Amino acid sequence: MATKVRKSNGPEVDRASARTAEEDYFERLAAAMAATAGIFDPMSNRTYDASVKNRITKELDERSADVKAQIKRHAERDLMRTYEEMPKNRLAVHEIVHKELLGRPAVKVVVAGAAFSPVEELVRHGRSCRRASAYDLERVRDLLVKSDAVFYYVGAFSTTGWDEDARKSIAGPNWLVALSDRADGAWRTWYAPDPRWRSAARIFDLSTEEEKVEAVRRWVTRHTGELLLDELTEDRVFDDLGYALPIVREAFRQIAAEDRYVKFDTSARPFRLTRTYG
Repeated sequence: MATKVRKSNGPEVDRASARTAEEDYFERLAAAMAATAGIFDPMSNRTYDASVKNRITKELDERSADVKAQIKRHAERDLMRTYEEMPKNRLAVHEIVHKELLGRPAVKVVVAGAAFSPVEELVRHGRSCRRASAYDLERVRDLLVKSDAVFYYVGAFSTTGWDEDARKSIAGPNWLVALSDRADGAWRTWYAPDPRWRSAARIFDLSTEEEKVEAVRRWVTRHTGELLLDELTEDRVFDDLGYALPIVREAFRQIAAEDRYVKFDTSARPFRLTRTYG
């Protein structure tokens, strides 16, 4: 899966929508972890049991404390109300612990989730469209990656999207980062093409197939210009939403089946939707 990360401003969010998106992200991440039976460790080339008995889940307080500090610094009144309205830039950590026959339990793999919102702008103005940057990501990654003997899978969700430079910070010697955002109500995730991901990438795939198909259908309704110009291709959708081509094609099939003036053209690659006139 690959999603384009643009240099322009991201979608504008207010405090409430950023907080809701952050909560939704962590709910989906927790559900994905609960459904995960094993986690691959590229450092030992082993898959470890990730069930509840071998998983320690905790939240780190460092970034929520920074939100409080920003409110004290920039809010003019109603500090507690502002804090309640704000996203907290949460950090959730799932440690996968393994015990050999002889020895003490040790953390082998960490799966972490981090949320990013432009706190200062949200405190000052109540809304923002400033994308998260590589600098933002690197600061949080350094909080999480604490041991050379542990492998870290990090999910990074920005409520306002990511700058293109964030791609510079998504793969390292003992860590991989999945960048997530939301565009027009659709969850998107971008992974580096790295074989160490294996099945762990599915943890950060935040949408069901049905949600992805519906997101493609919504996307098509907002891009009628490309349809009229014969440019509404599966590659165009892939570039914008990052969904696998079978998902895009299923959405195209449904749209063509419901609209007599739209055809799903599979005669040449890339497949596309075209407008018909009779």
